[in-house]
Amino acid sequence: MTLRVAAFVLCLALSATALADSAPVVAAPDAAGPAPSSATALQQQARVRLFGSNLVRLSLRANALEQGGKAEMVSVEGRSAGSVTPIGALFSMARKNDNVTIGMPASFATRTLNENTRFGAKPFYHEVAVEPGQHVTISANFDGPNRRCIPVAAAGQSRDALRYIGGPSVSFTAEPGTDYEVSFGTDGQGCGITARQLLADGSATPLRGERQRQRSPQTGKVDGAHLYTFLFRPGSVYYRGTGESANLELQTDDAAHTDAFESAMREIAARPGTQMCIVAPGFDYKSPLFDRLKRVLDEQAKDFPAIVEPIDSMRTAQQTEEHVPTTFMAAAEYCQVAALVAFLRKEPGAAEAL
Repeated sequence: MTLRVAAFVLCLALSATALADSAPVVAAPDAAGPAPSSATALQQQARVRLFGSNLVRLSLRANALEQGGKAEMVSVEGRSAGSVTPIGALFSMARKNDNVTIGMPASFATRTLNENTRFGAKPFYHEVAVEPGQHVTISANFDGPNRRCIPVAAAGQSRDALRYIGGPSVSFTAEPGTDYEVSFGTDGQGCGITARQLLADGSATPLRGERQRQRSPQTGKVDGAHLYTFLFRPGSVYYRGTGESANLELQTDDAAHTDAFESAMREIAARPGTQMCIVAPGFDYKSPLFDRLKRVLDEQAKDFPAIVEPIDSMRTAQQTEEHVPTTFMAAAEYCQVAALVAFLRKEPGAAEAL
């Protein structure tokens, strides 16, 4: 088959989601971000800075999707702070609400930390390392008996309804060598949680993120089409199912991995309902793994749903600032809209499936 290009009526649709952080920009690194060229680069840990206080608890859960693996949790809360341990066995690593750092860049949030002392709160932060590619969920709540944090969107609901609503949470897949900041906020009635990507110069930008798919209450599986997003950059490819809370596949793009990658692509292409959105440096991009993916797609039926999008076009549509690196999360958000534009005429139900 021939890869098709999504129509670029996307610019207006996606520009509404483009957000800019107010922190000053000190430097302008390569807009495409670091291009991993070896397995070592893909193994660089992601780092997360969690802001807590003596009144607020933030909990990070990782590794929960690994088959046969143990879920791991970090808890940042008043009076003590948890270390990364199997869930159900949290141990205190500090007796005071002190900041714990592993070398993440200082930011506007850390420089103004002591200004956030309303209602007697004593803010602090802990930085933790996360294995790259893992699906991470961070939730927030008040620390103390009989106190719950209700999301702002649910603040007006009845007491009976609120009984079953948990605190706010945010999920993302941690990318190699990427830093994140996560903090809690409240307007006195409801509360919320905010995640940002922290850049090397200490500035930050809100995280991009795809819309999560609903799972069947009977089977626990996502019904309908399964959109796979691919992000190719020189030396690497990241991919996973979009909106399905999956871990991120990280692959070095070299000749040594071509056969295994082609086999994996054949398996994915054969699954019922598979769609593919491939974000790459350009339409004429060539690499060992990109060429193998194209070979697999060329063998599919003419109407197999797959599109290729240049990175520069994606960044323009999303109004990404020059100093902000390209991320897989941006590609996943973009691909959900691009797939709707490209496949809607072929599949009238695509709007509900993606």
